[in-house]
Amino acid sequence: MLEDGRLLNRVRCGDREALRRIYEKYRTDMFTVAVSLLHDGHAAEDCLQDVFVGFAESAGSLAIRRNLKGYLVSWVANRARDHLRKNRVLPDCAAQPASCLPTIADPVGEVINNEQVDGIFAALAELPYEQREVFVLHVQAGLKFREIAKLQDVSIKTALSRYRYGLEKVRALLKKENEHGVNE
Repeated sequence: MLEDGRLLNRVRCGDREALRRIYEKYRTDMFTVAVSLLHDGHAAEDCLQDVFVGFAESAGSLAIRRNLKGYLVSWVANRARDHLRKNRVLPDCAAQPASCLPTIADPVGEVINNEQVDGIFAALAELPYEQREVFVLHVQAGLKFREIAKLQDVSIKTALSRYRYGLEKVRALLKKENEHGVNE
């Protein structure tokens, strides 16, 4: 948090190295959120780049009152929502989100991880967008329900219930998938 404040002050003064540090620090989290919401690696990358270009262009005038990660992730969620509205498409559930995420050094662990990630992404794809957004912003991005409610322009109770219903559905889908995998 203190590092973010120092980095923001440096960015406001035009320090490109501080901007690069912010990008390096938060790009994976932001990309993961974008992929989770859009189910399209290319669209997620475009979303991430749009957010950072906008951030760089407006950094001198930004008045960030909360944590930087939450601010950037909120911007990603808004950009993802705009992308879906603009293109009037539902995220492609057949996409392979695990292939979009950074790889790990252990090949066996990577295969297991990719299978688990694919299962989670498939379960998330089954959720209505509003529930998926709350789930992703809370679980992956660590936003508080108060922040999510403000972002979605709903009450905190609505954000909480969207999360609860989404969580129940994800659990049920993962349980069904695990039972189906065991029976084969």
